[in-house]
Amino acid sequence: MATSKQLFSEKFIGIALLSLAGPFIWVVHFGVVYGVHHIVCVTLKNNADFWVHTAIIVITVAALLALLALIIKPDVLQRLDRDQVRQETTKEFFAGIMRLLALLSVFGVLWSGIALFFLPTCASVT
Repeated sequence: MATSKQLFSEKFIGIALLSLAGPFIWVVHFGVVYGVHHIVCVTLKNNADFWVHTAIIVITVAALLALLALIIKPDVLQRLDRDQVRQETTKEFFAGIMRLLALLSVFGVLWSGIALFFLPTCASVT
């Protein structure tokens, strides 16, 4: 009987998840913004403008603060990496990758958050 080989080690998956923290925040922000937008529009119908704007602004600010924390203090998230053997240069490299991906995610969060100022609030639902 042949044993199955693992394609990726647990260490690699952990490093990949830490490096992709910024895009993960962006994806969660995108889903929550549009999910909350549609739920509030369907629920409140004509009274939804204020609540949709408030919710999207709060969600966007929270996502931006989380992304800025990743950019300014990446060591906060790197504490989750328990590999003591990995070289310091490798850790610095992945911290740089995480910062760049978080910076890219800032633009994605801003793009989907700013849309509320240009589009009618509940036009897509009604």
